[in-house]
Amino acid sequence: MATASFDGIRITGLACAVPTRTDRIYDFAGSFGGESVEKFIATTGVRERRFVHEKQTNCDLCFTAAERLLAHKGYERESIDGLVLVTQTPDYARPATAHVLHKRLGLTKDCMVFDINLGCSGFVYGLNIVGSMLRAGALRRVLLCCGEAHNCLCDTGDKATSMLFGDAGSAVLLEPGEGSIRTLLKADGEGYRAILTAGLNSRVKVDLHNIDFSLIKETMDGSAVFEFAIVQVPRAFKEFFRTFGGSIDSYDYCVFHQANLFMLEHIRKKIKLDPAKMPVSMDRYGNTSSVSIPLTIADLAARPECPDTLRLIASGFGVGLSWGVADFTLSKGDILPIIETDDYFQEAFVGTQNG
Repeated sequence: MATASFDGIRITGLACAVPTRTDRIYDFAGSFGGESVEKFIATTGVRERRFVHEKQTNCDLCFTAAERLLAHKGYERESIDGLVLVTQTPDYARPATAHVLHKRLGLTKDCMVFDINLGCSGFVYGLNIVGSMLRAGALRRVLLCCGEAHNCLCDTGDKATSMLFGDAGSAVLLEPGEGSIRTLLKADGEGYRAILTAGLNSRVKVDLHNIDFSLIKETMDGSAVFEFAIVQVPRAFKEFFRTFGGSIDSYDYCVFHQANLFMLEHIRKKIKLDPAKMPVSMDRYGNTSSVSIPLTIADLAARPECPDTLRLIASGFGVGLSWGVADFTLSKGDILPIIETDDYFQEAFVGTQNG
């Protein structure tokens, strides 16, 4: 059973960054028709989403979040000995984008650095992976970043993806301290085709001199994802409580991956969650994949009713198929307001035709 309890490990800071560009979903009426757009909004709950400009990547958003977080905490760069980036939209096919982020943050050579290729469940999986590294004792302070920039993947002619996904980056600090993180992780490779992006270097053979975008664009079987989520996620919550004790009423809030509102309402009712305990951010930011849980936490912390100490349970689910549940406690003072940025890594374009 893929469960873990990391006593003495805690989250000590959280920051999120989004692009300044806001796309209003009603503006897509010219492409898809007013009735289709109205139906999309009613189903997904997405009214706006943030989208990077042509030179921005997920790394730019994660960098801004991490820089602000380190400054807020007053931590020296030498104290960071691990950097993990969860992304499915990397800057390059290689190297791992975490290495670009490592350079930009000015971290030391004694820092472990790598990417995790996960989407919607990535934050929950990331907590488990980083918790395991800290528990092993070799690392003392780790940055877990999640970032997505969908401009390279979304087909502007596909209603299922072009209006749904938003861009964002997050940075979370984990280190030893009073508290605990508990996780339960699941996977089902039988559903690997439900959300799929072939890419250039894949089983789909693409003529690099005459690229057919239809072969490499992101595809999603919305019905299959919906059926998977409303069945497997409630089961995971039941298993989590059987394993660790407690109930959904033990928490201040339950933070779901912001897939779509219709899906979340089904899950909420199945686990008997009070509607007031289900914060939503997708109405303004869209589905930001692995970033959606930390982004929703940052959005929640800005609300006047948010308590000073947050006892949270979270669930991410989607591509893979993969899903999981995690719980943890956060101090409101360690959560930064959501940052807006247009900054990008200018060095990446020096000497290129895009410079």
